[in-house]
Amino acid sequence: MKSTEHRPARPRQRGQAIVWFLATVAACCCVFALVYNVGQVANKKEENTNAADAAALSGALVEARMLNYQAYTNRAMIANEVTIAQLISLDSWMRYNNKILYYIKIYTTIVPYLNSVTQTLSQVSQQVTDGIDNVVGATVPRIEDLNSALSGVREYAYRIGAVAANDVAAKIARANSTTSGGAYDDTVELTASPIALSLNQLKWSAFTEQNNGDGRSVEAKVVLNSRDPFSTARGNGDLIDGINDVLEVVTGAGSLGTDIKSLKKTSGTTTLQDYDHWAAQDSLDVMTTTLFGGKRPDLPPIPLGYGRVDANSDDSTGDNLCNTYINLFGLKIPTLNCELAVDDDPGHVSWKGLPSIRDLVGGLSKTDPCSTNNGSDSPSLTYVMAVDRPGSGTMSTQRMGLNADVSGPQGSPAMRDALIGDKLTSAATACVFFLRPDGNDTSQVGISRSDGRHEFASLYNPYWQARLTTPDSNWVSTLYALIGRPGLDRATQ
Repeated sequence: MKSTEHRPARPRQRGQAIVWFLATVAACCCVFALVYNVGQVANKKEENTNAADAAALSGALVEARMLNYQAYTNRAMIANEVTIAQLISLDSWMRYNNKILYYIKIYTTIVPYLNSVTQTLSQVSQQVTDGIDNVVGATVPRIEDLNSALSGVREYAYRIGAVAANDVAAKIARANSTTSGGAYDDTVELTASPIALSLNQLKWSAFTEQNNGDGRSVEAKVVLNSRDPFSTARGNGDLIDGINDVLEVVTGAGSLGTDIKSLKKTSGTTTLQDYDHWAAQDSLDVMTTTLFGGKRPDLPPIPLGYGRVDANSDDSTGDNLCNTYINLFGLKIPTLNCELAVDDDPGHVSWKGLPSIRDLVGGLSKTDPCSTNNGSDSPSLTYVMAVDRPGSGTMSTQRMGLNADVSGPQGSPAMRDALIGDKLTSAATACVFFLRPDGNDTSQVGISRSDGRHEFASLYNPYWQARLTTPDSNWVSTLYALIGRPGLDRATQ
């Protein structure tokens, strides 16, 4: 007989796996959200950094070009000043030649036939000299007007330099704006940090200065070094040298009495008496000797020709430019011809003086990272940029309206902490530095100096360049302090 045993019914357990499954799915979703957020921030940070680099380099290139433009303008102004020196040199030299022909006309008055020739030559020379006087007198003020226009353009370039650089950098930053796509199809606009733009304006303003008055010493040196040989030292010339060769033979033959030893150019240069006064002087003397007691001592020079022109605004005459003196009882006395050049009606040209030149501020550091890291031994200019991206265009949880903090991976700050004021900020730095290869650098054919001399930074030399560099830690720390997040590491920008 089968026994019937009734076992108690098992409790119903259906549906519990679904609960665990849903909990697992929820946990996975959180992990996926974290991973997605981390990826989003990493990707957007990279995009932001690229945008900041592009904006910084663009701004630095504008500043480098502005510095080069000012250098080209200064060079044009220097060239114009050298042109004035050449015109004054020509005027003085023509006056000198005219005076020589005048003296020859007097000396040949008693010589038949030759007298008429020298008279004609002297008259023609006087007419040519008067014409040169008029041309120089009318041309110099026009050159000064041109320099005034160039100075105005240069100052305009200075005033808008940082503004133009910041404007270009800001446009480059905005040009890197992206469209999210998908359900959130809107444009995420990148903006340049106003703090960075302000810093660039301050750096630019403190990099150059306008030199007036006695501050024109460097400019005067550049102008004087730029003179050609004719303006620097007008020597005897081939004709006079040929005459001297003949005189040397005649005098060396031992002739008796007073001999003409040589013809000597006792002055022949154009120089700055001060920053507001050009002076040009030419003179030619006859150096003589005589037989006395078996010896031939030199006699005082006999004047033969002279010319002088002063360019200033007060019609004054500057110092004697004579390079030959008479030694009288130990005193150096200029030759009579040199004295006549200064005292006997020198020419005067209206000239206001050297114009003001903008150049680098004195005392700037030459060992900044932007200088040393780029092989420059001159002052450099740092262009900084910070690009902001809205946080809503970076983290998916924020775009979905979720405000919960999401911890970062491997102990890094929370992703929310990477956002400064609901923004993702990336910093970048570019260098504006001066560098012209030396003449022995064969890899830079065409821009290196052929004479091998080294050039230093100034606004007379247009070799300013721009290059990206690693942002200085002090600048980054300052940036984050100014925007309210001091101590935030650059890795979380």
